Amino acid sequence: MRRARTPLHTMGVLADVALAVVLAAVLLTTSLEAVGTSDVTGAWRIIVIAGLVVLHTTVLGRSRWPVATFVVASAAMLLLALAPDLGGASAAEVGSPFSALLLPSGLVFFVLLYTVSSRTTPPLPHIALAIGLVGGIITVARLWNAGGYATSPGEGATAWRLFITAAVAAGLLAAWALGRYRATRLAWVAALEERAVRAERERLATIEQARKDLEHEAERAGAAERRRIAREMHDVVAHSLAVVVGQAEGGRMLVTSEPARATEVLSTIAEQGRLALTEMRSLLGVLREDDDASRTPQPGLDELQRVVDDVRRTGTPVNLEVTGEAVSLPRTADLAAFRVVQEALTNVVKHAPSGSSARVALDWSPRGLRIRVEDDGAAAEAPDAEGVSGRGLFGMRERLTLVGGHLERAGPDPSGPGGFLVEAWIPVPDPQQPDDHRPDDHRPHEGSHQ
Repeated sequence: MRRARTPLHTMGVLADVALAVVLAAVLLTTSLEAVGTSDVTGAWRIIVIAGLVVLHTTVLGRSRWPVATFVVASAAMLLLALAPDLGGASAAEVGSPFSALLLPSGLVFFVLLYTVSSRTTPPLPHIALAIGLVGGIITVARLWNAGGYATSPGEGATAWRLFITAAVAAGLLAAWALGRYRATRLAWVAALEERAVRAERERLATIEQARKDLEHEAERAGAAERRRIAREMHDVVAHSLAVVVGQAEGGRMLVTSEPARATEVLSTIAEQGRLALTEMRSLLGVLREDDDASRTPQPGLDELQRVVDDVRRTGTPVNLEVTGEAVSLPRTADLAAFRVVQEALTNVVKHAPSGSSARVALDWSPRGLRIRVEDDGAAAEAPDAEGVSGRGLFGMRERLTLVGGHLERAGPDPSGPGGFLVEAWIPVPDPQQPDDHRPDDHRPHEGSHQ
């Protein structure tokens, strides 16, 4: 499958063509003219001309095939080194016969050495330098005794030999060093680009991870909100339905015996149903992002008497006792206290046998509120405190934990022959503690958007 040509590749090819044309115009024409006016004839003339043309042709493919073109150029230079000295008119102009290595086209070899040094990876550049140094030794040896300078007496021969050695060595080392410098610079730029790409990938990965973390946090917040709403709905629906069921069962027996009281029972059922619908609308309004519903105040201990009256209407006597001086609680703690009493009385209505009575005791102290709800029904009828499978007692524990309190007991009453006891403690926030370590009256209560 052929590789698609990119604009950068096309520009490289055009640059090689342009360089080959310039070198041919400047160097090849002069070299061919010198060969043409020399006394070299026959096969060597053809070999020298072919070597010069091949040497310049390698420039066209130096970018795509740096190693191959360097090898071909080295072979062409070896042919020029083996060729006899050029005499004739060309020799007359410079004063003596000279080797074909001194033709201007010989400079093309340095271009090829630079190319293979800059475009290949080790050890190829070092191998190319070694080949170049071997060629340099051959060149110096070939020109050691060449020309009039080498045969002139005195210091002329020494100066010539030093000049040839220095020029060949300097040309080879300069071309190779420039190539390695370019290769090192390109590698450094590529490393910077790779580092930038890697940094961008890491940045995108960090952003993606942050997005996932935010989504996970949103899911956790949504799950917590669903649990809160489920807890609220359980408290509202369970209490109201328990009262409705209790009233309905009592009203069924009063229809025939005391019809007048049956009307009162039905009124209570209707009132409880309307109350449950009102609270349900408030909760559903939060789900619908209803601003009016979200501002509906949540119940507190000041509405506890209404709950007690509802339970009494079911036929279960309830005694409410309040001791100590009431202390102001945060709204969340006030709501938690109300829900604890409401759920405990709901369990009395649901689980205590007929004829049971209940007692609600609120014991206030400067440190907090102790809640005690007990009934005198059979303990076997009450839910197990340690193995509760429903949401009622679990919701109590969760609410109390959120406000810094705890459920001290929820099980059979150990102080009497039977019945069920719920005992909870809600502390008053310490004003010396930082705001983020205690409940805050100004934080949004559970019925508002958060």
